Amino acid sequence: MNGSAQAWVEADLIISGAGELLTCERTGVESGARSVLGVIPGGAVAAREGRVVWVGGNEALREEVRLIRGGEEVDADGRVVMPGLVECHAHLAFAADRADEFQMRVGGATYQEVARAGGGISSTVHATGAASDETLRALTKRRLDQFLRFGVTTVEAKSGYGLSVEQEVRLLEVYRDVGAAHAVDVVPTLLAAHMVPVDYADRVDDYIKLIVKKMIPAAAKHKLAVFCDAFCEQGAFSVDQCRRVLEAGAEHGLLPKLHADQLTYTGATEMAAEIGAVSVDHLDHISDAGIAALAALTGERRVPVGVILPGATFFLGEGGYAPARRLLDAGARVALSTDLNPGSSPTQNLWLMATMGCSQLRMSADEVIRSITIEAAAALALDHEVGSLEVGKKADILVLDHTRYAEIPYRYGMNPVWRAYKDGRLVVKRELVGES
Repeated sequence: MNGSAQAWVEADLIISGAGELLTCERTGVESGARSVLGVIPGGAVAAREGRVVWVGGNEALREEVRLIRGGEEVDADGRVVMPGLVECHAHLAFAADRADEFQMRVGGATYQEVARAGGGISSTVHATGAASDETLRALTKRRLDQFLRFGVTTVEAKSGYGLSVEQEVRLLEVYRDVGAAHAVDVVPTLLAAHMVPVDYADRVDDYIKLIVKKMIPAAAKHKLAVFCDAFCEQGAFSVDQCRRVLEAGAEHGLLPKLHADQLTYTGATEMAAEIGAVSVDHLDHISDAGIAALAALTGERRVPVGVILPGATFFLGEGGYAPARRLLDAGARVALSTDLNPGSSPTQNLWLMATMGCSQLRMSADEVIRSITIEAAAALALDHEVGSLEVGKKADILVLDHTRYAEIPYRYGMNPVWRAYKDGRLVVKRELVGES
């Protein structure tokens, strides 16, 4: 392009000089093609009014993009530039911790034994119910702040520590209120079928009816949730009970997700695939049939993303990890998540999950990076909006203190974020030692 016919792309934010720019875009979605990492050496990205307007190489940038008056250009100085991270499975609003329970498990007690002794989810339900709205909002904001420092710009937030109509709605209202004022996008999920409340211990079906008749309609009426989730596990809810919950949620416009095959094999993955769930999560004990169900390509219904939570498996220390390599080799889509919660995964470091993806699950660097960006976005049905650097999508952009993407899973346990932009706005700025 040259002369008077020049058609400039105007931008209010330009990030140039990347050592490697990772687009993480999806191509050929209709035909079932998987994500690509999209590495652009010496890349650049431009945004206008919170949306990506241009992606390419530095040389083309000077010929095709013009910074508007008052705009900002950032020199990445050889650093990795990539999409903001997407946290697709988090239990965000809760009170108190369960550090004492962790020591019980260190001493030999299993997760189920701790729960039977009065600990587990029920202890968090009690502490959360006793906390004030102000306390829950403050705790939720603090956790969102921490996620943002780790470069997470979109977070799914589950209820599930209420287990009554009033308390479940309260948790979803906390997400609505805190999310409206926070830079991070909060995607709320109703997880009323998290565990069986003590009052319903001998009448589980009555609790399912309460969820179906009261909780789901209340969440849907006030638009408090995007998803409906359930925990399918021995000691929690059966496949048939979870199906009833998810189908009722779908009737009210809530997209289905499912905790499946975490501690034991239940067949939940196959059911979730059958009803077109957006994701099935955990999968430590998934069957061959479950793997095949997640790898199936069909234009008739949604094929769930397999969300693997290696932090929970690591922290519980009770069994093997989900078979990520087999899932990927079969053609399934795989995302990784922290599973932030006070009992089985009290961490917010999604970068650490990427390392576990490589070291424990035998995923490649390309695969784990996609798993915390575009595939995690797909697990929230948001891959049209976030998770990649593509024209038209949200300008959620990270600049890392790495020069090669291979360093992302290699330098484990660290926070590599140097700059983070949400909707094209600088929200994290970390100065390095020796920088002026």
